[in-house]
Amino acid sequence: MRFIWAAALLSALSTFACGAEPAAPPEGFENIFNGIDLSEWDGNPAYWSVRDGCLTGVTDGSLKHNRFIVWRGDELKNFELRVKVKVTAGGNSGLNYRSASRPDLGEEVVTGYQCDVVPDHADYDGMLYEERGRRILAHTGEKVIVDEQGQPWVVDALPKKTFKPNEWHEYRILVRANHHQHWIDDHPTVDVIDLDTKHRSLAGILGVQVHVGPAMVIQYRDFILKRLPDDLELIRSDDAEIPASAVKVVPQG
Repeated sequence: MRFIWAAALLSALSTFACGAEPAAPPEGFENIFNGIDLSEWDGNPAYWSVRDGCLTGVTDGSLKHNRFIVWRGDELKNFELRVKVKVTAGGNSGLNYRSASRPDLGEEVVTGYQCDVVPDHADYDGMLYEERGRRILAHTGEKVIVDEQGQPWVVDALPKKTFKPNEWHEYRILVRANHHQHWIDDHPTVDVIDLDTKHRSLAGILGVQVHVGPAMVIQYRDFILKRLPDDLELIRSDDAEIPASAVKVVPQG
């Protein structure tokens, strides 16, 4: 029954075909998904395929842990990533970057920074999460400094906006040294400076996720990447003062 439900979800998305091969990217960017096959990606075909020119993840609601498909390209250090994403109602996914593949923790397990994809949830869509790590580093609508002891502090706010499921939205991630910024459709969602030298990552893999929970279909297209210089300067604690008005984030879990 779950597979029938997932097939119905995919059928509902079929009117939003991604098209043929991706168009030429803007200057300085490269396509990292060819719109034809998964030759540049590594994931379980039970969950991942190319349909209508889109990188497509499908679950039937029976997942016991989150599953990822990983790009086989170089490690990401400093970069700008843009991708259009569409997910069915109730779906939950994420774009993992500067992450690590951890087969010792389970099949297709990836840990690390994640830009969440959770349509219809303004507090979570586009937030910065650390998969199997420090967890929520910044909810959507927050500017955060993670101090040297790993404590996140909310230092300012960004306007929040709700983005609907079953529609294409462009997610943008810009990472320069230890400064992380996310956008959805050019709307800023988080701004985070990570001063935690023990737990932060300055390089790692790129992957996308299907999440435990309800049956869902998620599709990605126009996946483009711009590599930035490796030697961008880290923001130091002296340059990222935490004001007295900052709100301490309660530890999770």
